[in-house]
Amino acid sequence: MYLRKTFLALAGHIIAGSLLLSGATVQTTYLYPNSGTTYDGPVNSVVGPGVELLNFAGYLDIDFSATNILMTTTRGGGPNAVPFDGLRFFDVLSTMPAITGVTLNPSSTYAGLTQAGVSFDADNIRVNLAGLTAQRGQTISLDIAQVPEPATYGLVGLALAAAALYRKRAR
Repeated sequence: MYLRKTFLALAGHIIAGSLLLSGATVQTTYLYPNSGTTYDGPVNSVVGPGVELLNFAGYLDIDFSATNILMTTTRGGGPNAVPFDGLRFFDVLSTMPAITGVTLNPSSTYAGLTQAGVSFDADNIRVNLAGLTAQRGQTISLDIAQVPEPATYGLVGLALAAAALYRKRAR
């Protein structure tokens, strides 16, 4: 019985990681001309089916899903020679697991944007578009991940040890 509960707890933890943004309140802010100055927003969104920000900052449609943020430009714009011209996504209530990976999806079509323009910490994601030219219809797709923290590895080890002990006793 104990072994079954351990495996169920582990499975629940892994499944929760795959629903990283679901139900989270994500605050979106447009920052310009540096990462400390708010140009537009903040706007809070609770992530769920069909949650979307239309024409945010007069520039982007933003669609959130459980493990992805998809942005589509609604107009074009020239490059800005400033330190930061972009977005910050923030977990307002700290309800989602710590963000441990944000990757620019290869399907993104925003010209010149590379992984170097995307940064993150446990509760924030930043996308810096400084120096890039926008064209209507370009997309930025961010895949968000949560890699199991050390406690999860410990739980896996404990489950394996319990399974070995159970198997030994069964013999």
